[in-house]
Amino acid sequence: MNYASGLDTVQSVDWRLLAPVLGPVVAVAAILVLDAIGPERPGFRRLHDVLAVLGLVGAGAGVLLLVADGTTASTLCVPGGGLELPSCSYLVSPLTLTLQGLVIAGALVCLLLAVDGRAAIDRAPHHVLMLVAVTGALSLAGARDLITIVVAFETASLPAIALVALRRDAPGAQGAFTLLLTAVGSLGLLLMGMALLVLSTGSVHLDRIVAALATDPNLPQLSGPVRAVAALGAVLILAGVGFKMSAVPFHLWTPDTYAGAPLPIAAFLSVVSKTAGLAALVVLLPVGLPGLAGVWAPVIGVVAALTVTFGNLVAMRQTVAVRLLAWSTVAQAGWVLLPLSAARPGTPSAVRAATAASVGYLVAYAAASLAAFSVVVIVGRRHPAAEEHSIEAYRGLARREPVASAVLAFALACLAGLPPGIVGLMAKVVVFRPIVGATSWWLAGIAAVNVVFGLVYYVRWGALLFSPASGRALTWRVSVGEGLALGASGAACVALSVWPQAVAGLLPTVLR
Repeated sequence: MNYASGLDTVQSVDWRLLAPVLGPVVAVAAILVLDAIGPERPGFRRLHDVLAVLGLVGAGAGVLLLVADGTTASTLCVPGGGLELPSCSYLVSPLTLTLQGLVIAGALVCLLLAVDGRAAIDRAPHHVLMLVAVTGALSLAGARDLITIVVAFETASLPAIALVALRRDAPGAQGAFTLLLTAVGSLGLLLMGMALLVLSTGSVHLDRIVAALATDPNLPQLSGPVRAVAALGAVLILAGVGFKMSAVPFHLWTPDTYAGAPLPIAAFLSVVSKTAGLAALVVLLPVGLPGLAGVWAPVIGVVAALTVTFGNLVAMRQTVAVRLLAWSTVAQAGWVLLPLSAARPGTPSAVRAATAASVGYLVAYAAASLAAFSVVVIVGRRHPAAEEHSIEAYRGLARREPVASAVLAFALACLAGLPPGIVGLMAKVVVFRPIVGATSWWLAGIAAVNVVFGLVYYVRWGALLFSPASGRALTWRVSVGEGLALGASGAACVALSVWPQAVAGLLPTVLR
């Protein structure tokens, strides 16, 4: 690492480490220039698509190069002084690259689904908003100071509100307004929590906050009241980030926003925004506040139990496909959060295992969710009810559209944790492992009951695919973008089921 000297006022920058973040930024600049040159030229529409795809592919190439390099490195660093060590605002680690890879893959599938929909009629606004949100999510994965985290968090959140409004009708406006109100409230909680952390520790850099909250007797210790202030800050941070994870009681925006958003944007919220939320949560709590795990881990346990149970119970009553997926997303957020409840202060191995389980489950969920949404997008564009079509529209689909039906059935099996969706089963085993290791038997019992709850609506939807058809038969010819998205997401589910070790042992032993 190259640290700036004490006489420098500008932080040193290693642009190679920032390559994944810069890919979408360059694409945004190119799209804006192209739109300024010829906003009315219809031939530029596909060129906008190409630039957006290239921006995401470039970001993915940056991630792969850093993975191949295999080193953990930092940039945007400030020098230390006295007892303080040098600190950095951005870190590239296996955790960073895993989350960034997931964001890029999810965004690419959502972009391919969106290009033939009405939300992307105006290419420049749609692509710019999506790429800016992706930039924020990518930055969150590597951010290691509070200022960078809050800026990246809002960069990932605010464009998503405008993306929902691109549907340009009353449900879209309602969904966007609901998301806006929730985003404003969550930002207030997040800023208040961060302010309490800065007040109690005197620093915005996470490594210095970790040192200030350490229980090592060889280091200066914070007094009890000061640690209580920091603990309150941790709880407020959890509440602020909880909305992006669709965690109960911060989930109320999810069903209305998903139903009001264009279906590809609902998929974007389900995968990319949720990955950004987990990135913020992991960076702020397991990475930044492991010394306070005794405070935030039990709170996460209660929130996760409520989230998975409430999401599953409401999902069982849904008949509209996108609303069922919305409540399924709430339940799946609970599964993602459950392992973090097993973190314990003073036991780094437990914190690492809990974080690895959460990220591993998110990878499995993202692949299955994208596959399910790909089919729902295709059906929604060809059904008279459009975004509001019910799951009855899938009755007998296996006989008319076997490929799409196979992808949807496999995705539902993965979400339910049933064979042949082995990755879903492995993901749930990965979640149970740290919970059982921490002897949280009450939480393990709730999780086991919710496995059964989830089976009810996933199996019900999957069974419709093979039931006798009634009414008008629904058939289609998919576009290139739809076909690529469907094939890529379905292939990801199959590949992860063939090689479930990718979920079981996703992260190495070092969490940074």
